[in-house]
Amino acid sequence: MKKLLLSLIALFTLTTVFGQSTNDRLKPWSLGVAGGINFSKTYSNDTFARNFSGRNKTGVNVGALISYDINDNISVSSGLGFITKGYRIYNDTLKTNMKITRNIPGIVVPLGLTFRQQFNASRFIVEKMGVAVNYSFGHKEDTFYNGSNKKFRIVETKVQPLYPLFYLGIGLGGNTAKGNRYEFGLTYQQPFGREMELSVSGGEFLNKNFLLNYRGGNLQATFTYHFNFGNFEKSDEYFY
Repeated sequence: MKKLLLSLIALFTLTTVFGQSTNDRLKPWSLGVAGGINFSKTYSNDTFARNFSGRNKTGVNVGALISYDINDNISVSSGLGFITKGYRIYNDTLKTNMKITRNIPGIVVPLGLTFRQQFNASRFIVEKMGVAVNYSFGHKEDTFYNGSNKKFRIVETKVQPLYPLFYLGIGLGGNTAKGNRYEFGLTYQQPFGREMELSVSGGEFLNKNFLLNYRGGNLQATFTYHFNFGNFEKSDEYFY
């Protein structure tokens, strides 16, 4: 987490070439593109059986969003995002094929508010909050093994691919000379329920079993760039 925060601050510092907007054709509407990495895992309050452990699964997130500026400090936004997340479960007693990794792709449709506090002419701190709907692809109740030796397995049950979640975010941003906006931020997404239940089996004849919950929550580190609609219009000089 510290490395992510330091990376965001370093990237933000490199944007000193951007200046305060002088474009008088700016509109309250903007179209944004976003991309970054995210981290997900099983529910943090779950208890693992002895010699088993869970670790972060790294994925990507990309998307497009549309925003409307209520005023200089508050925007409402929505969009469509693609995300890959999942989990990794380790059997720490094995020397080979010691993990089962699940990559779960999905789409997310958010709706929320963005708040900005200026700390100089063109820079600001940004906070985000809102709700979203997640749909995960390719889900069905299925069984996954650690390899052909089948020393342990995970059975996914009670699958709920469509569910609501809420999100909170914080970051740093700024305005370009043309009035576009950029943001470097961290966002945490948390479902209201769980996406599925995991039944993990190990030991001789797979006779030792314990349960885990996969909720679909994730932490995202994302860069977003907003193109103001006013910059898509031709200036008055174009017509003369």
